[in-house]
Amino acid sequence: MHKEQLMKLHQFFVYVVKEIMDDNLENTDNECKKLFKIYEMLDIRPHHIHRLKSEQKAAILLLSACVASYLANNMDNVPKNLAKKLEENAFKHLNSCKKNIIILEENENNGESAEKEE
Repeated sequence: MHKEQLMKLHQFFVYVVKEIMDDNLENTDNECKKLFKIYEMLDIRPHHIHRLKSEQKAAILLLSACVASYLANNMDNVPKNLAKKLEENAFKHLNSCKKNIIILEENENNGESAEKEE
């Protein structure tokens, strides 16, 4: 995919996620909120033409994981592991461009959020 096409796709996913978050804030699951926080921490926006293609791809994958998570919780025919696979692919793209980010992760033991350097 060309960089311009990635930027358009990125913009599309931004609109979709904002619609989901704005219209259904109380129904939006924690996984989607966590993915959107990570996306915001990346500080990669559709209009950032100077960013690497792999960074744009990672942003798109994070947003699509958020959408997939929302759909999996609200529709029966969307597999729940789809969001996890998209999230994993996003981090692979970030690692390929040597981008160090801080990930907010839910601590499974006591539900507190912990910061982890990836």
